[in-house]
Amino acid sequence: MKTCNIYRKGQIVFHENAMPIGLYCIYEGSVKISKLNSNGREQIMRIAAPGDFLGYRSLVAHRPYSDTAIAIEDTTICLVPKSEFFNLMQNNKKFYEALLQKICRDADEMENKLSNIAYKPVRGRIAEALLILAGKNAHEGKEAKLQPYINLTREDLASLVGTVKETAIRTISEFKDENLIAIDKRRIRILNFDKLMHISNLYD
Repeated sequence: MKTCNIYRKGQIVFHENAMPIGLYCIYEGSVKISKLNSNGREQIMRIAAPGDFLGYRSLVAHRPYSDTAIAIEDTTICLVPKSEFFNLMQNNKKFYEALLQKICRDADEMENKLSNIAYKPVRGRIAEALLILAGKNAHEGKEAKLQPYINLTREDLASLVGTVKETAIRTISEFKDENLIAIDKRRIRILNFDKLMHISNLYD
């Protein structure tokens, strides 16, 4: 019952305050989940990668989206209609339990992010963000399929870790000078995971 669509870079998948029409799942590419803060600045809540769901908490709660989802590169996204999603929840116990577990994991990750923004210096926050974007978890030692390149603008990286663009650019330049990362056509490639892990954990 699913359908798949290609969203071009910068194209909006869904708007804040719109009502969900189904379950979105990223097949290829990446999407930023963001909202405007009280000052009218964009705050990126997370970056969704292949295999991630979009907007499922609003779908389950029968409420409008609390964020906006925007493709940050050409992205293929599948959509399971709302009726099929709730049919799965009602008739597939494994799916229902897995969804609850994911909701709990995402809530824990959000708490960790808010804690890091409050207490960890920018250098540590950016190091951790790069590791997560590359598919490596800085805290649990877990990793998904590592991404060869991180295709994220400096402005989006700054928004993700709660700093200004100039600070993000300066920190990325420092990491490049220290041979921790390489820059290839504005994309970031991690050269030394261990040292970035050390920088990220240094302030925990």
